[in-house]
Amino acid sequence: MKRNGDLHKKGQSLIEFALLLPVFLLVAVIIFDLGRAVYYYSAVHNAAREGARYGAVYPNDSNGMKTRAVNYAIGLGLTTTNVAAGAGTPIVVGGFSNPTVKVTVTYSFTPATPLLGRFLPGGAITLKGEAVMRTESLPSP
Repeated sequence: MKRNGDLHKKGQSLIEFALLLPVFLLVAVIIFDLGRAVYYYSAVHNAAREGARYGAVYPNDSNGMKTRAVNYAIGLGLTTTNVAAGAGTPIVVGGFSNPTVKVTVTYSFTPATPLLGRFLPGGAITLKGEAVMRTESLPSP
């Protein structure tokens, strides 16, 4: 036969679980959102680097750099309007000027958690990846 005190302990545990479950789920979803943000930042940076690598070989093909960056931004759904590509500031080494290309990729990350979105200005974070590479051409004196 169960004592009356055992029933109260089980009921107390159930109420504590019911009170803590929403907090636990909210923390879990926020951690999931932060993981997504880190992945998207990595993908944006990788896309910019791949666009710049293409531009190092074909420095006059800015559309090709943009297309390459969009193709390497896996899972983001970027378009060429999110990518800026063109000539960068030349690097001067030993009296020689080495031309560079610069690719910038921007992405607006919106968290899935509405509570996290309230703490962000505009409800989103702008992720930006930039890459600058020297072109593969002979240096000019």
